Amino acid sequence: MAKTIEQAVKAYLIKEKSKLKQSTFSRYSFICERHIIPYFQGIQLDQINNQTINDFIQYKLRRGGLRETSLSPKTVNDMVCLLTQIIKKHIQLDLDIEKPQYRQEEITVLADPELNSLKSYLTIGTDSKKLGIFIAMLTGIRIGELCALKWENVDLEQGTIFINETMQRVKMTDNSSKRKTKIIIDTPKSPASIRRLPIPEILVATLRRFKADNDFFVLTNTKKYIEPRVYQRQFKSYLEACSIRDYNFHVLRHTFATMAIAKGVDIKTLSVLLGHTDVSFTMKRYVHPNMEHKRLQIEKLAVGF
Repeated sequence: MAKTIEQAVKAYLIKEKSKLKQSTFSRYSFICERHIIPYFQGIQLDQINNQTINDFIQYKLRRGGLRETSLSPKTVNDMVCLLTQIIKKHIQLDLDIEKPQYRQEEITVLADPELNSLKSYLTIGTDSKKLGIFIAMLTGIRIGELCALKWENVDLEQGTIFINETMQRVKMTDNSSKRKTKIIIDTPKSPASIRRLPIPEILVATLRRFKADNDFFVLTNTKKYIEPRVYQRQFKSYLEACSIRDYNFHVLRHTFATMAIAKGVDIKTLSVLLGHTDVSFTMKRYVHPNMEHKRLQIEKLAVGF
């Protein structure tokens, strides 16, 4: 008797659990339990074909699922990638499916007046939480990496910060637990994200004023951490105090990268600083010539015309 999709999914999760990062396993479990298993309830593996997968894609794009709004193409694409990965372990299937097409969202950066206003605000009564914003502005560090950062990874003599951990809240995979989520501190999303960042002297001087015990978190100067979603709210309160429009914390990373490009930092170096796996991703994400640059190029072409 052929296995059902549900049996194949559960077997996959059991087998792969020890091989996957906690955050990845949590995400896969959620996709399977919330979307794949309910949709394919009772369906046998040998009943799967391109049409059934395409129907699944269209259903998720259109309705998302029971009591849900429609899902984004990227979210559905991630589901399909996991689903086909599981199916291929059991049956041979020449895939001819219509994967959802999606465009990468345009990045948002702080305008110069907003950036200057925020910098001025952060210098007033600076504490360890405000210090974290300075670090992000000058290094492009991710919020999870910043929340996990301890003083043992800040080398003030060499002027470097070593990124080897990240913090995030993930969904619990143990159904017997009363808690729905938990905080984990784990290695970053990819080997490229484990990196040593040089920091400017102005930041080194500021960090010296706050240096604490090696096992203390930089953002709290205690052994107690502040988690990303709480720090996100803290950041938004700073923006509000400066009368700056609402932004996600990631705007600091985008602003850092965009300013680096504008000031002539080479793409390979920027890619390493940001912890990207592929230079082409950095190129695609951040290298967008502005109108003035395009105008100069057109004028060059027009010389002698």
